[in-house]
This record gives sequence, C-alpha cells and structure tokens, in this order.
Amino acid sequence: MDKDRATVSTTAYRGKGGAPGQGLIGTAIGLCLLFLLNGCAPKTYNISMQYEPTKIIRPAGTDGRKYSLTVASFIDQRKMEDTLLIGRVIKSDGTPIPILPRYVKPTDAVAAALRELLFKAGYAVTPDKPAWDLDERTLKPEWGTILVGGTIDDLDVTCIEMFTMKRYSAKVRVTLVFADVLKKRIFYRVVSESSSSLDHIFTSEERLESQINGVLSDAMEKAIEGTETGRQIQEALKK
Repeated sequence: MDKDRATVSTTAYRGKGGAPGQGLIGTAIGLCLLFLLNGCAPKTYNISMQYEPTKIIRPAGTDGRKYSLTVASFIDQRKMEDTLLIGRVIKSDGTPIPILPRYVKPTDAVAAALRELLFKAGYAVTPDKPAWDLDERTLKPEWGTILVGGTIDDLDVTCIEMFTMKRYSAKVRVTLVFADVLKKRIFYRVVSESSSSLDHIFTSEERLESQINGVLSDAMEKAIEGTETGRQIQEALKK
C-alpha cells in the first residue's frame, strides 16, 4: 500500500430523511478503515541522503582547481546508541517507526554531500575517502594537499502524525575541519547548522528525504559560501 495515505474522516452526516443509525454505521466504517490503514504502516522508513542545492553555487573566490581537496568520512558525535538512526515517524498512537538511510551510513552521506558541493564550487576534489580521526598527528601524505573532515553534531528528521495533519521537522549541525596534509596542521574550523519544518496531510519517504536533504545541503552551503573558506585555504598554502 502506498505510504501517501489520505486521512480518513469519521465525521458522520445525516441528511433529511436519513435512516436511524446511519451516522453510527458511517463512523464505524471510518474507524475500521483507519485501523486498516494504520495496520499497513511500514516497520521502517528508508530514505536517501544526498546533496540537493538550495541556491545557485558560485565558484570559489580563488581558482579552486589549483588546490587538491580530499574529503574524509565524518565522525558521528550524536549522543545516541544507534548512529545509523536518522529520525522517527511518530504514529498517532505514539508508536515510533525508525527512519534509516537507504544506501550509505550518515557519516559517508554527509561527506558525499560536502564532496559534491566542493566540486560544484570549482574545487578539484579527489575520489579518495579516507577515515580521519581529526588528529593532526595522523595525517598521511597520500591524502593529498588539503584534507577536509568533520563531525556530525546533530542530524535528525521527525514526522509526528496527528489525525488531520503530519508535522515534519529536520535539523543538522556539522563541524568542518580543514587541514594542511603536508604540514600536518589544522588551519580552519567552521560550524554550520540548519533546520526546517513542514505541515502536510501525508507521511511519505519523499517528504522525509526532502526535509533532511534540504537542511543538510543548506548547512554545507553556509559553511562553504562566501570568500572565507577559499581565503583560508589560500593563506594556509602560502605559509
């Protein structure tokens, strides 16, 4: 059954000359349909996390092609036991249904979003995907010129189902860490966050995806947009 389901109304109407008990029958039918629809609810929601531009991406202030950037997998610092979890759908009866990434772990999905954004901004991004613990001493020469890693500080999408409305909310907070690989030196950190909310009549994986990808992309764009990141990279390579 399609997850985009219309809300079932249990309001009965009795016109003139209506048979006695007709309203009760209509109400009973509506409640039965509502029960059947709830019974079709999935055990999990699976959504794709990816970069989806929220604005026109302007090229970096400096010629980004001069600088080879490598993006490391992010470190998940959320205070939770299962870091594969990226949110929940809360049914009208209070039952939580987990939301999980469809293809890759959140740490890799966030790194892929940053990699795509840097490429669109005109930087030369290598295909390497190293695991870095954000310690300067563990930087390796084979990771290129500039390494970008970071942490996921907050990442969540939630949909609360009420009888006549579904309320979506999403939030992301990330820290980006830039390092000069050859000099084994971290030279720039930036924290960025974004949030959103939406009221709708349906619950769907498509809207869950749109909400989390929107705030993830916006947070990354806020961290990279303007001239500051390009200036920091240029200054670091001059030293």
